[in-house]
Amino acid sequence: MKTRPGKLGAVGLGWYVPERRIDNETISRWCDVTPEWITGRTGVEERRYAHDGEPTSAMAARALAMALEDAGLRGGDLAAVIVCTSTPDQPQPPTAAFVLAELGLRDIPAFDVNGVCAGFLYGLGAADGWRRRGPVALIGADKYSTILNPLDRRTVSLFGDGAGAVVLDALPAGAEGVGVVARCRPEHVNLVGVRGGGSRLPLRNAREPLADRFEMDGRGVVAWAESALPPVAAQACAEAGVTPADIDRFVFHQGSGRMVEFCAKWLDVPMDKVAVSADRFGNTGAASIPLTLAREAGAGRITRGDRVMIAGLGGGTAACATVVTW
Repeated sequence: MKTRPGKLGAVGLGWYVPERRIDNETISRWCDVTPEWITGRTGVEERRYAHDGEPTSAMAARALAMALEDAGLRGGDLAAVIVCTSTPDQPQPPTAAFVLAELGLRDIPAFDVNGVCAGFLYGLGAADGWRRRGPVALIGADKYSTILNPLDRRTVSLFGDGAGAVVLDALPAGAEGVGVVARCRPEHVNLVGVRGGGSRLPLRNAREPLADRFEMDGRGVVAWAESALPPVAAQACAEAGVTPADIDRFVFHQGSGRMVEFCAKWLDVPMDKVAVSADRFGNTGAASIPLTLAREAGAGRITRGDRVMIAGLGGGTAACATVVTW
């Protein structure tokens, strides 16, 4: 007998991207490549950058405000606020606390999850425990423009800023939550990262001028992802008692337009079942999955009762997937 995929229970969805558009003409002037090279290699046409006075928490708060309105709830109805980000406002306190401040909320548990681009899926697993106390806000938000090297064509062509939020309804006592399959491969920690700014290499001790900038081995990430994604996707399907053919919509982390196409190829699913937002917004880190979910649902491409696979790859170490009923 087949089991049913866990019910996501999204009662409210919201998303936000800054107004400032950075097109491929702009990127080409920064790093001496052609716009055609960027489009051909990445599938990204443009991305959005937040202004200097708009930190990650401000974007997260805007997405959450939209999700609360969509859910017909007030902020005080929430049992917890979880922010998934790898570009926090500051090392501490958590960016989630600043989100509460932005919205004038208090006395609500608030914390961050850093799974880099897979953060939303890690956060989804964490949210289930808090959902037993009431509705939970799960937000993905990142401001990658603050850590990019504009001369590095491999990264600046890919990333943008944004936020997405989901308000998850309360989980009744005894009910099963959403099962997230997640694996970490620590041998790949050097594929993606910002080396300076932590306890391993405090910036005051860093002699390299770009130690605070994002670095990525793009080819290494693709090679790792090709081996990492299919097993977690297969396990997620097996635990949900479905096959890929049973799934109505696939929402992958939007690493780039090309990466989304690779994910579809690796799982042997048609692109007409796959959501794409990377062409308009680039890779928005932990925001990419909830932002894409909100846009898909708003456009009617995900509807009640649909089976949805959500899958993410993060930081060269994390591979996560789940199958949910919308």
